[in-house]
Amino acid sequence: MARVITMHSYRGGTGKSSMAANMALLLAAEGRRVALVDADIQSPAVDTMFGFLRSPAKCSLADYLVGRCEIEDAVMRAPEDGPFIVPARTSVSAINEITANGYDVGLLNEGFTRLVGAFDLDVLILDTHTGINTETVMAVACSDALVLVTRADRLDLAGAAESVALADRLGCTRRAVVVNMVPDVTLGDGLVLKAETAYGSPVTAVLPYVPEMAQLAGEQIFVTAHPAHSLVSGYQKINDAVLDGAA
Repeated sequence: MARVITMHSYRGGTGKSSMAANMALLLAAEGRRVALVDADIQSPAVDTMFGFLRSPAKCSLADYLVGRCEIEDAVMRAPEDGPFIVPARTSVSAINEITANGYDVGLLNEGFTRLVGAFDLDVLILDTHTGINTETVMAVACSDALVLVTRADRLDLAGAAESVALADRLGCTRRAVVVNMVPDVTLGDGLVLKAETAYGSPVTAVLPYVPEMAQLAGEQIFVTAHPAHSLVSGYQKINDAVLDGAA
């Protein structure tokens, strides 16, 4: 049975989408069948990291939600047997239509379920918009595990409480808390204790700020550009935590 993982952060700029892409690539490299859905219709990022802007998708999650295509038609395959990718949107027209008319929220869960079956997935990763909106709620509701991402210099205690309350209400009890972009000088400042207190869960990984990530400018995925970097082991640690016990 496929494991569904939702990536969430309450504030922007945490590196959540990049983390999701790196996790997906590592899982695919292990031989797992993985799909990454960019459910951040407002601020999509995944297609840029995988280079699909050079060959734009013909349809997307947003197109599926407004009835322009089937969810299976929105799937693209990353090169070299990488993960399956579902981009958030192909143009602003679908998001404008969603804003004006809304959509049947049940289509999200139906679409996720169809992806698992159609592509025989082992893992489905859902990258959500920052904060809490309809897509986030639906993603968490169908998830087996939730990855909560925060930044060291923007530890959002109020947002943590809201994110945890949502997960509790929806019964998503397996969580990985990740403190990202940590400068060395803060490691001894009680940051981990603050995060664990705020999220009510142990911190799974503390990932350092690395200049090599900034140099990629979101246009290449870190594990591909720097496969031997110590940061890669941090991404692997997150995968191990949320997939513990999964075949």
